[in-house]
Amino acid sequence: MADDDLPDSFEPGLRVPPRPQPPAPPVPKGDLRAASIIAIVTGSIVIAWHIFLVSVSAIADFDQFVWVQLGIWALALVSLVTGILSLNARMARELAAAGFIAGVAAALLSLGIGFFSGADFLP
Repeated sequence: MADDDLPDSFEPGLRVPPRPQPPAPPVPKGDLRAASIIAIVTGSIVIAWHIFLVSVSAIADFDQFVWVQLGIWALALVSLVTGILSLNARMARELAAAGFIAGVAAALLSLGIGFFSGADFLP
């Protein structure tokens, strides 16, 4: 047998079937980072609005803020709901805790400050 009949060891195998690929890892359950981030962002907006509301309440005319206050109450509700959803997180627990705290703070500020001061300028 001559050397020309032997296969070249540097060429890839032409008749070797591909290896079966393992299945993709499942998406982890309890990854609620989006809900936590939404709770933090909306809670921060609500808190900033109430700081603004308290700081300029003596000099501002609130007649033009009716729709803003209704929007802030809606944001506070979104922040509270997503903050409560964050309690179910199994991953990124620090972020989930921050989202929950922001949601509760936004809801409490909306009840404590926003409700009574908002009642003054609602029709």
